[in-house]
Order: sequence, then C-alpha cells, then structure tokens
Amino acid sequence: MCATPWWLVCSLVFGSVAAFAEPADETTRAPSPREAVIASTLISIKQRLGLSGKLFQETAYRVGHPREFTKTRNGVLLTERGHLTDALSYRATQRAYYDPVYAATDNFSSPAKHSQQLVGEIRETYLDYSNGPFDVRLGKQQIVWGDAVGLFFADVVNAKNLREYVLPDFDLIRIPQWALDVEASEGNAHGEFVWLPVRAFHKLGVSGSEFVFPLPVPEGRSASFTDPSKPPASFSNSEVGGRVGYLLDGWDVSAFYFYTWDKFPVLFRTINGGVYTFAPEYRRANFLGVSFSKDLEDIVLKGELVVNPHAFFSTFDTQDPDGVVHRPVVDYLLGVDRSFGHIEANVQLMQRVIGNFEGFLANEEALRTHLSMRLKTDLLDGKLEPEILLIAGIGKEDLLYRPQLTWKATNSLQVRVGADVFQGNSSGLFGRFNDNSRLYTELAYFF
Repeated sequence: MCATPWWLVCSLVFGSVAAFAEPADETTRAPSPREAVIASTLISIKQRLGLSGKLFQETAYRVGHPREFTKTRNGVLLTERGHLTDALSYRATQRAYYDPVYAATDNFSSPAKHSQQLVGEIRETYLDYSNGPFDVRLGKQQIVWGDAVGLFFADVVNAKNLREYVLPDFDLIRIPQWALDVEASEGNAHGEFVWLPVRAFHKLGVSGSEFVFPLPVPEGRSASFTDPSKPPASFSNSEVGGRVGYLLDGWDVSAFYFYTWDKFPVLFRTINGGVYTFAPEYRRANFLGVSFSKDLEDIVLKGELVVNPHAFFSTFDTQDPDGVVHRPVVDYLLGVDRSFGHIEANVQLMQRVIGNFEGFLANEEALRTHLSMRLKTDLLDGKLEPEILLIAGIGKEDLLYRPQLTWKATNSLQVRVGADVFQGNSSGLFGRFNDNSRLYTELAYFF
C-alpha cells in the first residue's frame, strides 16, 4: 500500500490557491497589504495571458488481485489563450504530473516507472485563423471526427494514449499531433483537409505496468518482444486526409478518407524452439468512413462507419511464416441520445465485422457485438452529477461497468468518486483486464 500522504499535500496546495481565488466573506480576515499586492499581481498575470487551468489529484486502488494502489497522481494543467488580431488567435496548453506510487512501492517495473512516474507534455498548442468561410488551425491539436461514447470508431486521426486503456476522458486519451487543419463552409456544405507532417503512434502500457495488452501467444508458451520499429520522420511518411459533409433536411452526413499509419504495431513473429519472438513494425493504413446525425425534437440519431480494407491481424497458425495476415474490417455504431427531464441517456449498438475470417486469428471473432448505455443526471441544482456507463458484449461475456458521482463543491472545486469494473472472457475487449477493476477518486481545482 502506498504510504504517501497525497491528501495532505493536495489540501495544502488547493487551500493556498483557494485563499487567493475565493472571495472573502464578512468573517474572514482582511488581507494584508502584501497579500493584496500578490493577489492583484496574480490576477493581472492571469488576465494578460488568458490563463486558466486546474490542479488535480487522482487516486486509483485495484480491487482485483493483487489489491493495491495503482495511481496517486498529482499534477497541473495550464492553458493560455488570446487574440493577436481579430482574425488570428492562439491557444497553448501544458500538462505535468508526478505519481509517487512508483517510488513508494515495488509493485511496478522500471520501464513502467520511467514512462509513467513523472510526465510533462505540451498538449494543444496552435494558431487559429478565421476569414469568411475559411478556418485554419496550425499547430499541435486534436482532430475529432467521431462522437462515440466509451470507445473510438470514426475518431481515427489522432494517436491515443492507452496506458490507462479507455478509462480517462477522451480529450486526455487523444495525443495532440502537429497538423494543418483547413475547413471551409458554404451554405449547407462543409469541407475539411488535414495534413499531419509528424507521425505519432499509440502509447501502450509497457511490461510491468497496469494495462498491458497481451501478446498473441498460446497458453503455456514463452515469448520475447522487441521495441517497435518506427518509420523515419520524413515528408513521405506524413499523414493526410479529408472530410466532406452536407446538411440535408436535418440530416448531417459526412464522408472521410485518411491515409495514415496503423497506430498499433504489427506483431511480426518467428518461432524457434517453441519460443515466440515478436519484432513489431508500423505499417500504412487507409481508413474510409461515413457518419451521420439527425435531430428529432428531444432525440438525436447518430451513426459512424469505418472501413479498413487492409487491416493486420496476428494468427495462431504456426505454419504462417510471420504470424500476420491482413483482412478487410468494418467497424460501425448506431446510437440514440435522448433527454428525459434532467436525465440524459445514450444507447449504442457497436459491431466489428472481419472479412474472410478464419479461426486462427488471435483473440478475434468474425462478428463482434457490444451494446452500451450511459445515463447521466444532476441533483441539488447541479451540485451532484451521478453517471453510469455500461458496455456489454453480446454472445460473449465481456463487460465494462463505470458508475461515478461528481460533486461540484464550489465553482472552482470538484470531487469525483467512481469505479471501473472489468469482467469477461480473457480474449474480450474488457475481459482481458479482469484483474484490473478499480475504485478511484479525482480532486480538481479550476482557476
């Protein structure tokens, strides 16, 4: 168990910030001249920089085997934004955190400690230019083409940070990438062109960390794994794509194409003396897709479909020379959003279809189906926000259950408690993490 007194550290930090940020009531001691000057200076700097952000503390405790703290993260997120001219604006975002659980325990490997104990990163940092029907964004950014709940479908542009699988907010899972994004609108038509000159790939949990994707190895066999071979950074290895949309009789329909890299490494394999050796490489990918949405009073219908005509899969066929085959894949979802008074509801049908399927494909099915439901409401004039998300496999036990409760203590202070429960078959999307169910708390102070 982690003995780090994170609650004490955060109380002192949040309390110090709150002393300057929250207005005093009649019973509070009046600030001294020095304190007043400091507070005035901080407010002036914040206004000049367009500064906002949050201090946060996140704790997670695994209730599976073995029971232990898996996260005690303390950090800060800063955002600066403003206008250089009427048409030109900017945004810059930085995030940093330190997780003492890696220093206080021996529960994680050295690679896990190196990659997840202390993190500092530049996130969304870009210039926005707007002129008539044209909008141009240049810099490090998130390009969002999908609106699914719980899982990613048409959201194919940005690489993802999957070191906590799909549990964090999607805005934090997406890795901002350097890109040029040009959008143009004319009447009911909309077009978008994107170019990403710097390739990026998913960040996956390393050996000995909390969420590690299993290797496609039969039970009882040993395996070795080398770091993925990345393509060189060059103009020819950049990514490019486009999307067009049209609004017709209330139907907002879009189609897109994206020439990219498969963000997961392809696990090329050799077998020597019964030992499976993997030499991963990244390969090119083509995504074609469509999406739609339609408002019907208090109901919103939506859907996403993505086709990868040449997806790579690992195979258990020992006669295959490299352990990799390619098959066409279709991923799609159909969803409904509806409000019932203060209750917001979302229901989705999600499926993956693999063409030319064969039984040797590792941890795959010809047709994989999941249903999801999310319910969210607010109580006490918005002070409390209960929410639950359930994603369940159909025809195969595979379940993710996520209840949470958010308390907005003040306009600046927010507390969240919840659980992430994994159940199911070890080959499922969620069952593979059967032992990773956890309870968590999140404390955030916004300024």
